[in-house]
Amino acid sequence: MASPDLSQELTCPICLEIFTEPVSLECEHHFCRSCISQSWEKVPGDISCPQCRQVFTQRNIRPARTLANIVEKLRVLKVKVTQPEEEFYCQEHEEKLKLFCEDEERAICVVCGMSRVHKVHSVIPIKEAAQIYKNKLETLLETLQKQMDLSLHSKREGEDGISQMKTEVERLRNEIHSEFEKMHKFLFEKEELMKTELAQKSNKILEEMEKILKETLGEMSCLEGAIRDLQSRLKIEEAPEFLKDIQDLVKRSQMEFHEAGTVSTQLPVDIDGGPFKYINVWREMRALISPAVASLTLYPKTANKYLIISQDWTSVSFGNENKYLPNNPERFQLYCCVLSCQSFTSGRHYWEVGLGNKTDWIVGVCRESVSRKRRITHSPENGFWVIGRYLECKSLKILDVISQLKVKPRKLGIYLDYEGGQVSFCDAEDMSHLYTFIDTFTEKLYPIFSPCNNKSGNNSEPLTLLTC
Repeated sequence: MASPDLSQELTCPICLEIFTEPVSLECEHHFCRSCISQSWEKVPGDISCPQCRQVFTQRNIRPARTLANIVEKLRVLKVKVTQPEEEFYCQEHEEKLKLFCEDEERAICVVCGMSRVHKVHSVIPIKEAAQIYKNKLETLLETLQKQMDLSLHSKREGEDGISQMKTEVERLRNEIHSEFEKMHKFLFEKEELMKTELAQKSNKILEEMEKILKETLGEMSCLEGAIRDLQSRLKIEEAPEFLKDIQDLVKRSQMEFHEAGTVSTQLPVDIDGGPFKYINVWREMRALISPAVASLTLYPKTANKYLIISQDWTSVSFGNENKYLPNNPERFQLYCCVLSCQSFTSGRHYWEVGLGNKTDWIVGVCRESVSRKRRITHSPENGFWVIGRYLECKSLKILDVISQLKVKPRKLGIYLDYEGGQVSFCDAEDMSHLYTFIDTFTEKLYPIFSPCNNKSGNNSEPLTLLTC
């Protein structure tokens, strides 16, 4: 009596009989040659393994010679793996399995069928059960084959879609390559130019530093010589020899190190340039890039009651009229300020503000939580990173780096690096650096603008958010 495991290995999954001319598929499952051929006979296009459903594009089968030899030997020994009713026995009673319990869905022997456990169960002959389940399996196989046909159709559609997508991706890849090739060329030329300028400007500094180092090394050489002479003389024990030319030795040894001077190891701002040198390159490259970077807009609900906001929310000026506006939480009550609609909690950002000929103004960024209803100094400690030109700058602790300039900027550039903790200001016309705040940001930041009052009569021009 063959073991159940051996019988399973020697039985074709399609005909459920002992293998005849066993063959192996690419997935390493085995079938009778005629069974697999008939199974694939009516399947158009791609085929699949009836056991694991792996799909193949080619109908490759190869003889399973080792399995064929085993089957042949078992035939000689008359191991009848094709007759489960004569091979399988009840492990408990060692009787042939001739019945099938429908409740427990398993084959049993006649003794099991007469037991109390199965007496109340629905028990039928095993051949009848085999036919019932064979019909069920044939129905399932037909259903699965239909599903396989649908999946093959879906596979073909998916492959066609992938092909179309790859074609479109390749088209876009070529377009991207063409556009970036223009920018790469532009950036490469700018990079080489900036490197050349850096080399020219830094060479003079390096030459001075090397000159100082050379002078220092010269003085060190003299000192080392004097030290060696003194050390040699001090080793002499005989007094006459020790005192020979002692005055000359003392005179030669009375030297003092003269520091040649120092040069800062940090590059000057006009060489370093900070972030603005790159922003300037970006501005020049804008003609190659589309679309343009979005501009900021003002948020009227935050504006002081004396401020006038343009209809497009891009400019703000001071008005003498005290408008009766709702005192909502967002609105600045005491200071003539307004925030932008946009805010930042990460990333790097740059925007520009038109100053025109204004005599007074305040521009920068502030925390969302700054006080808007009471007097407060406009300092980083209170959440303001701003600069300005304003009569009361000192009392409000607003940094004024403009008054000392010979030429006052007409356009101001503001650069925010949130993670880097940097707020920088520059003259947006020549990208010259004005000032940089370094801090740590932990909450939402808003660009803030104040056109200041017009008590002098010369400050009526608006602050304008420029299109980038």
